[in-house]
Amino acid sequence: MSNTILVTGGAGSVGRMLVERFVEVGQRVRVFDLPQMDFTGLEERDDVEVQKGDITSDDDVAAAVAGAGSVVHLAALLPPNSERNRDLTFRVNVGGAEKIVKAMTESNPGAMLVFTSSISTYGDTAAEDPPVTIEHSQSAIDIYADSKIAGEQLLRESSLKNTVVLRIAGIVVPAFLEPPEPWPFMIDQRVEMVHRDDVVDALVSAARTPEAGGKVFNIGGGPTWQLRGRDYVRDFYEFMGAPDDDAVYRDSPGWMDWYDTEESQRILGYQNRSYQHYSDEMRAIVEAMMAE
Repeated sequence: MSNTILVTGGAGSVGRMLVERFVEVGQRVRVFDLPQMDFTGLEERDDVEVQKGDITSDDDVAAAVAGAGSVVHLAALLPPNSERNRDLTFRVNVGGAEKIVKAMTESNPGAMLVFTSSISTYGDTAAEDPPVTIEHSQSAIDIYADSKIAGEQLLRESSLKNTVVLRIAGIVVPAFLEPPEPWPFMIDQRVEMVHRDDVVDALVSAARTPEAGGKVFNIGGGPTWQLRGRDYVRDFYEFMGAPDDDAVYRDSPGWMDWYDTEESQRILGYQNRSYQHYSDEMRAIVEAMMAE
């Protein structure tokens, strides 16, 4: 099997981190993304191959997949852009997945396919007892989740055997960001997020762990991240040194909850950054900004 790993959407923020992590562990990486993306730092390298193209093009996808030993499929329209045009979102998110599956089936059916899905596919679980397991039914409350449910179904109905579905929780980035309005959860809602770098660790492990083949995993931060909405918001404003009096919450449950990640952690070993670790990062970032 080829040592080359294809990363679709590899020029994006998570994609770039993933590329560097694969290179660190000795993998050759092929980056596939739209021609208009910024490929600075990815081109003219011996360990990274750049292939520009469109995930909605059969020919472009077939060329990208050819010879790849593993495929990590990140390319997708994400919220809020995904909520503006259902047809476009399905053409990219579902049609793109369909083209990946078709190309792999025809050229390298034994390769590993890591498909990035979302815990939003479970819908509103606020009235149920936690944690949410992978056996829970899926019921989308937005276009993005609906497209990911359809993408997962494509994988289940395909003849590919080495597929891994990662249902990823809300990703937290250690950076100074404007607070959302409203926050995507109610004040008392159960919320479990996951550190961006832990998501990258999960993706790397899924692509390189044979035991992961054929499985569906919840990817969440783990027990230290299982809080209530008010806890996240209170801490966010505390990091910024501001009161949370003006925080605006949803008036109906969003798709967040607490998740069963025991199997994903056992096999992928990705929960490497606790909520306290993230809190310390945020305080350090703000302190550095204030010192400038």
